[in-house]
Amino acid sequence: MLKTSQKPHLLKIIPPPENSIVIKGDCISINNPWHFHPEIELLYCIKGRGTNFIGNSIRQIEEGEILLLGKNLPHTRQRDREYYTQNKTEIPESIVIQFKEDFLGSTFFQLRDFHLVGEMLNRALRGIKFTGNTRNEIGEKLHAIKHTHGTTSVLMLLSILDLMARSDEFIYLNAAHYASDVHEKASQKINRVYHFTIEHFRKPITLAEVALLTNHSPAAFCRYFKTRTRKSYFQYLTEIRISYACELLREGNLDVGQVCLSSGFNNVSHFHKQFRKIVKSTPGEYQKRSMMKVAAPDRN
Repeated sequence: MLKTSQKPHLLKIIPPPENSIVIKGDCISINNPWHFHPEIELLYCIKGRGTNFIGNSIRQIEEGEILLLGKNLPHTRQRDREYYTQNKTEIPESIVIQFKEDFLGSTFFQLRDFHLVGEMLNRALRGIKFTGNTRNEIGEKLHAIKHTHGTTSVLMLLSILDLMARSDEFIYLNAAHYASDVHEKASQKINRVYHFTIEHFRKPITLAEVALLTNHSPAAFCRYFKTRTRKSYFQYLTEIRISYACELLREGNLDVGQVCLSSGFNNVSHFHKQFRKIVKSTPGEYQKRSMMKVAAPDRN
């Protein structure tokens, strides 16, 4: 789980001199900080256990998952500390590609041949998870790209992005674009709020508590938060709790009442109301669909 002592920050990514993109491995850190960067990130988890925190989305890491994260979308991945403490010989493995939207020029993805890719990169501000045959095809290409350099890497990346852009096998990780202030100094206050919320959403949180994080009065904090996120703080908190509830329901180990309490709600009726408002179904219906592993992607 995230540690509140860590400061969320703008991560500076420096590509190697011979490349305009970064291709690297990743072993999923235990205390990977909550961060963002202007580079778009394509992530392929070959093997590993833990939790993804991406915008408002909280989901278990799945082996074989392929994610596309838009520029400045706050995220982190946390290794399952207990599992890897008990299985010391196992090492998580991922392939990560990072590139700036304009790495081929500011108008490249506006060209007719690549406009679908440009549109997808904008949609990736919500975070995208690819599924089905698309995921399998992309995985094969990503295994191959890690052995390439220079022009070959760029051409293979374009091929992967084109495949993604033409696919309908995906789900969004967030219901809407995640509002983020991209200036590091200006973002430190709001990121303290995001960080605190992710750490404590399972417990009762008061407006006075979060207002202290930004040195505002409760009333001033409400205005401050809504100006920067276009939603109220409690709307944001509810979205975090519902996202976690969805994860618990997908796992299928708890009944709806237990999920309600484990997600930070203390009233089942209120939980049902908020769940239906955000997910457009009841918790029971959502859990049933998840258990049946419905093939059709849910993009909401």
